Amino acid sequence: MPAATVSSVITYAQQLAQTDSNGIGSVLGIAFYNDALQDMTRDLIERGIDASQTSEAYATIAASDAQPGRFAWPSDMFALKTIEVDFTNSGTSSYLQAQKLDVANLQGTTTWDYLRVNQSTSFPQFTNHGDTGEIFPTPVAGSPALVRIYYYLTPTEATVVSDSTAYPQTLDYRMLSAKMTSFYYKRQQNPEMAKVFEDDYQMRLGKVKNILAPQSKQPIQPEKLHITGWSF
Repeated sequence: MPAATVSSVITYAQQLAQTDSNGIGSVLGIAFYNDALQDMTRDLIERGIDASQTSEAYATIAASDAQPGRFAWPSDMFALKTIEVDFTNSGTSSYLQAQKLDVANLQGTTTWDYLRVNQSTSFPQFTNHGDTGEIFPTPVAGSPALVRIYYYLTPTEATVVSDSTAYPQTLDYRMLSAKMTSFYYKRQQNPEMAKVFEDDYQMRLGKVKNILAPQSKQPIQPEKLHITGWSF
């Protein structure tokens, strides 16, 4: 079965909205599609679904850097999943998961400068400065640190209607159509119909989530045979 294209998603949205290219044309359709794509990706991430596409990136930071301890976020990062740091500079199994540092919750007389020097390399921390991140402690001279970033990828937006939809949207591309139809009715200032198709989108999202979410038993575990209530 060929992959659905943006054109397929737009066509179904037109059918849901009972309109045609005069109502949802290719230009407006692509705009609606990209908006729905962003929302669906964000909704999956908020529900902890890794299948919304994850990747990883690496950085090396040293005391000699212009901003010691700082590293750049990947340019294609949509949302951060976790960070690991290796202060031994050996890689492989030496990475340790770093904990998020909340600057508004430093205890006592502890300051950022104190943590930059005294935070244990066995318990690394990190914070977000916007376009860069920072690890604690700051690497010392001659001992650079390796940083491994796990993150959710920014969805690739469509530019033409012939673009293919990507996984996991391919599991039910019609949910994008439902979201687009909700946008269409919001534009028509019809909140009642907008809610109808937003509810349709949420229902489809829940079903996709059930498919993609980790199950409680994977793989299926064997169970002993239980026979009760019989007299022999």
